Formats: sequence, C-alpha cells, structure tokens
Amino acid sequence: MNLPIIRCCTGPSDGVFNHHACQNHQLVMDSIPADAHTREVFYVGGEYVDDGTGNETVYGQVYVEHLVPVRKPLQKYPIIFIPGSSRTGIDFLTTPANNDNNTNSPTQQSWSSHFLSLSHELYLIDPPFRGRSPWHPPTHLSSSSSSSPYLTFGAAPLQKAWATPPSSTQWPDSPPAGKGSPAFDHVMRSTHPQLANLAEEQSVAQKSLAALLDKIGKPAILLAHSMGCKIAWLLADARPGLVKAIVAVEPAGPAFQMRGMGGLRKEPTVFGLTEVRLGFEPAVGEGGEGLRRRLVKPGEEGLLECWLQDDEEAGEVRKLVNLRRVEVLVVTGEGSPHRGYDWGTVEFLRQAGVEGVEHLVLRGEAGGVLEGRGGGGNGHMMMLERNRGRIGEVLGEWVGRRV
Repeated sequence: MNLPIIRCCTGPSDGVFNHHACQNHQLVMDSIPADAHTREVFYVGGEYVDDGTGNETVYGQVYVEHLVPVRKPLQKYPIIFIPGSSRTGIDFLTTPANNDNNTNSPTQQSWSSHFLSLSHELYLIDPPFRGRSPWHPPTHLSSSSSSSPYLTFGAAPLQKAWATPPSSTQWPDSPPAGKGSPAFDHVMRSTHPQLANLAEEQSVAQKSLAALLDKIGKPAILLAHSMGCKIAWLLADARPGLVKAIVAVEPAGPAFQMRGMGGLRKEPTVFGLTEVRLGFEPAVGEGGEGLRRRLVKPGEEGLLECWLQDDEEAGEVRKLVNLRRVEVLVVTGEGSPHRGYDWGTVEFLRQAGVEGVEHLVLRGEAGGVLEGRGGGGNGHMMMLERNRGRIGEVLGEWVGRRV
C-alpha cells in the first residue's frame, strides 16, 4: 500500500508547530483500514540432502508470509500462525465463499485481519511438504478425501467420536452439506496432501520453525490449530525463551491415544502429546519408556475418559520443564467432538507442570464467552465459521490480558 507522506507538527524548515499538518496527518491515518499492512514472503529452514541422483536439494524448508501492520506502534509480541492437518496458512487469511459477503464486519473478519488491526506483526506458515513448502521424492504424502467425516462439519457423522453428540450451528453451509455447497468446496479446494509420517513431519517442522524464531529474534505467540498444536508444543520445547504463549485451538489429542473424527486412533502417541520426544524431566526413553499412564474419568458428565500420567502406582510424574513458564490457552468449540476430550489435554499439561494453562469452551448461553457475540455452537474449523471474527476478539482479549 502506497501512503502519502505528511510532515506532521512542524513547518517545512523552521521546526514551528504546524496544527494543520497534524490535522491532515490524522485524517490520512483515520482513512487507513485497521488491518492495512505490508507483506513479504520468504523461506526458512531446511537442509541440503542428496536427491538420489548425485545432486543435492533442500529438504524441509518452510514458506512464510510476513505481515506488518501499517498502524504503529506494534504490539510487543508477533504471532506465528500454524495450521492443522492438510491445511495451510490460507485458513487464517481467507473465508468460505458463502458467508454474508461482508468480510470487513467484526463478525466476518478473518483472524489475520483482526490481529493486524490490533497491531500485531504476523507470520503465517505452510508446514513442511505442504502448500508452498516444497516436497521432494521419495517423500510419501497422504490426502484427505471428500468422504472424510470432519469435512461435513455436522453432528451426525461425528456422533461415534464422543459421548454426547455435538450441536454444530456456525458452519456457513446450513445445514452442513457436501459437494457443491460453497463452504465445503472452499475447504476441499484448499486441502493439501501432507507427509504420511507424523514423526518426520513434526521433527522437520520443529527444526525449520526454530530457525524462524531465531530469525525473528524475540519472543513470539504461537497460534496453532489441531495437528499444528503438536508443532507448537515441540517448538516451545526447542526454544522456550522465544515462545511467550501458545493459543491451542482444538489441539490434536488427547494425550497418549489421539482421537480422530472416527474415534480412537490405533497408534499410541508415545510422548503424550507428540510423536517426537519432548524434554521431560526425568527424561524418557526413545520409545517413551518411563512415561507411564492411567485412564482417568472426566469430572463433567458427558465427556470421555482420557489418559494421563500415572501419578498413583508410578509415583513420579515427568515434567515438561521447557513449557513450564509458557502461557497456554486451549480453545474448544461447544459444537465440536473436541468438547468431549480437550479436557484431557489440559489436565496432561497441568500435570506435567505447565503453570499457566487455561481452558476456554466457546459457549453462547448466558454467561458464556460468546454471549451477545454471535452465539456458540462452533465446530473444529472455527476460524472459517460465521462468528469467526467474534472468536478472534475473544482470543485477542486473552492475549492482551495474559501476555
């Protein structure tokens, strides 16, 4: 954006106060959209590897969009957006086509626009091997299909994933529809293949995004969604001095036995929250040895049992020492299957010594955080839903209060 330059408050050469110049400067500033920004793109991380033909290529680099608000002063902490499974940074920039077509309204504003309007510097990434972050053979990718239950966003296909069926009311297609409906097609068209090996993806992402934090050179806030939260935990573990807070929107979980939309996954999450070893004290083995667990009943009716560390027979609970001082907000939609088990992720973090963990369920009833803000009923992809701008406001308020 090219903006006029006005020399404010002094005359052309004598330094005398110029009231009219100041007024003109203010008029110009008032005419600038609240989310106006400059933009640069770059790649970070990756390493040279043999491509199998005797040549070298770069493996594991990450594409980054860097957005800097025009309005100053900037907030102290920049925000790094980390998308979920098969998704890219576009989820935080754009919105489904059939919303009410007023993307400048507070309700419809994307999360990136909202945080730019709060003067936060933003970094939006495409995780390794996805979107604009290149992949190279023999990298094995997996894809999401249109039959994947989470893409329908309705309650019916999700009932087997948790104890009490959710009531999802905020998805733009109402009732939730499949192929041919604008919001569904938006999601499918922006869905990318991703690395099939979760441990490899997380390990590479941890290294490349640690390089991004090093490049930024000051503490940042991580705003992560779903499987992207696994990267956030690992990043805070690798660079504890450069992660101020984590906003974990419906983090992949719960601990030890991750749930998908179709129920429990067969493969255990051996390091609790991630497939890559975290810095527990006392340390755990390469296969998670020493990290013992037990099944715990929820404290609220209608929720699911979750695994926590065994603090009874095992005696010693392993601590995530590098995450201890990181402020954490876990955000859950009341119309999402995560409502049944995000409590387990929260309690695992608290048990592991993460001191500043808060759990926010986006309720719309009287006294709920979304009362008078478009109501609750949010599902897993809340950053694309009707009231996404209001949720952005809630997240911004938490950042302003806790960080």
